[in-house]
Amino acid sequence: MVRCYNRFLLILFTIQLTVTSCIFAQEQQEIDLSRPLTLEQCVQMGLETATSIRNARLSLAIQELRVKNSRAGYFPTVTSSGRYDFNDRIDFGFEPENYDLGLTGRYTLWDNGQREVNRAQAKEGLIATINRNEGIKQNLILQITQGYYNVLKDSELVKVSQEVLARSKENTAQTVALEEAGVLIKADVATARVREANSELGLLNNENSFQISKATLPRLMGLDPGVLITVAVDESYQLYLERGTIEKIDITVEEAIQIALDNRPEFKETDAQLKQQEWSLILSKLQRWPRLSANANYNVNLDDYLRNRDSFSDFRSWSIGASMNFTLFDAGILSNQVKERNMQLEQTRENASDLERSIALGVRQSYLNLKRSEIAVEISNTQVINAQLSLDVIEGRYKVGKAILLEVLDAQTSYAQALTNKVNAFYDYKIAHARLQDAMGVLE
Repeated sequence: MVRCYNRFLLILFTIQLTVTSCIFAQEQQEIDLSRPLTLEQCVQMGLETATSIRNARLSLAIQELRVKNSRAGYFPTVTSSGRYDFNDRIDFGFEPENYDLGLTGRYTLWDNGQREVNRAQAKEGLIATINRNEGIKQNLILQITQGYYNVLKDSELVKVSQEVLARSKENTAQTVALEEAGVLIKADVATARVREANSELGLLNNENSFQISKATLPRLMGLDPGVLITVAVDESYQLYLERGTIEKIDITVEEAIQIALDNRPEFKETDAQLKQQEWSLILSKLQRWPRLSANANYNVNLDDYLRNRDSFSDFRSWSIGASMNFTLFDAGILSNQVKERNMQLEQTRENASDLERSIALGVRQSYLNLKRSEIAVEISNTQVINAQLSLDVIEGRYKVGKAILLEVLDAQTSYAQALTNKVNAFYDYKIAHARLQDAMGVLE
């Protein structure tokens, strides 16, 4: 028997060591960030390492334990007790020490369905937690998507700023040469240098925003902000530059709202919460009914047995009985609990109705913002084309002496602003599209 017990301990220790080693190896496994990450890879990594997702898994595990605990009411409970007393009442015929051992079992024979209600309530809580976690997941995907597109947007804005600064430096050099040749005056050189300084400041601001975006994205993914992440080239932006068009949604706002009503996890969570509170109301009503339990006790007066060493059966006792608990008077506590559950249920129903209106409004806003972004992309593309034509014309007039330097600088500024607007409009459109998908509950 001892040998089998030792083998059991050895096997148990080996299993624990193996599990611990596997967990430690998983925690120590490094994520390969040497290659540029796509949006799908960033989302996948975030769903594995983000704090919100880890906490969501823990919440689910806790609720699963509550469901398991709700089954405990169907089984008896067994408790053991031991007592040791030491006193100074020897003069009165008492021994200075006393030992007692006891074993008690209890089982609920009938509770008018309270155990079934507790189990049903725990199951609805599990359903609510699952749908709440789905909402957390979609919110994280939206945040990572926005962070990803912000990195790409800021990267393109840095390129635009570098192009603008290079053109500004070229203009300054030409202006200085013309001033030395006596064609222009010093005020023209000062104007060119002011524009160059503004271009340098714009580049500095965009580079700073780019660094912040690169630090924000890993933080959203559950990594350290100092981790260097390179994102892959956005193919949709390259296609947009080639074609000059984007894909537009082909559904109406009413259809988008209906999709949201069918897919948003908040509705399923609220429905589970409603059912949970309905069960809670039923449980409050059942508290008024009696509860029948069976009890079994087994006790040993160990102190007398150790002193006398007689037959063990002379120092043990047992008892079996049944008990019924019923509240005759509680100053209205149970009645007030029923009223409270009714009012809480009414609040939840009102919140569910308001949730439907809020989600419909959110979908409508996201839909209109996306439509505005689609139009903004078209307008910004036209602005770039017109600004480029205007710049070419003014530079041509300037070369033949029919335009002044200030006109050239203004045209260059307008062109740079048009390029900036084009980049902002495109990635604002991408983010608006993701927000509409999130509002509809279909963001994956």
